[in-house]
Amino acid sequence: MKVLVLSDIHGDRKRFKDILKQHEDAEQVLSLGDTGLKRKLLQKHDVIAIKGNTPFDAGFTYEHVMILRERRILLTHGHKYKVKSTHQKLYQRMLDEDCHIAMYGHTHAVAFQEIAGRYILNPGSAGDARGENASESYAVLTFEKGEVTAQWYDADSHVAFRKEIMKV
Repeated sequence: MKVLVLSDIHGDRKRFKDILKQHEDAEQVLSLGDTGLKRKLLQKHDVIAIKGNTPFDAGFTYEHVMILRERRILLTHGHKYKVKSTHQKLYQRMLDEDCHIAMYGHTHAVAFQEIAGRYILNPGSAGDARGENASESYAVLTFEKGEVTAQWYDADSHVAFRKEIMKV
């Protein structure tokens, strides 16, 4: 199963559609907030969208727990968990919800961390990279044979630049 994960697109409709086109074979599309896109557009493409911290974000809820291939996954934008400084509050929320994976946005930076067999990741920002040497990015998760592979892609070239394996 292939899952496309986006965050912080900030209204870049062309980039959104381009990324969807590059990954037409994705069975699920997740947006972790601050899309700046219309709810109708997200619904048209069956996107599960989380609200971010921008005033008119089209997300549906501030967090969502879903099950993909028997793994509980927490989706959040992250601003309510202070993810810019620590993953501790987000990790505690994962434990509270008994999730294997937590995905968040907000920081506009790629992140991956394993804590006691649980995984926290950020796809970066598909529309507004920040920080030194940053570029717009998104992630693709592939669920196969008891493993989840996370790959990060440059949002302009769609070339993978990082890969992590999760055994959950």
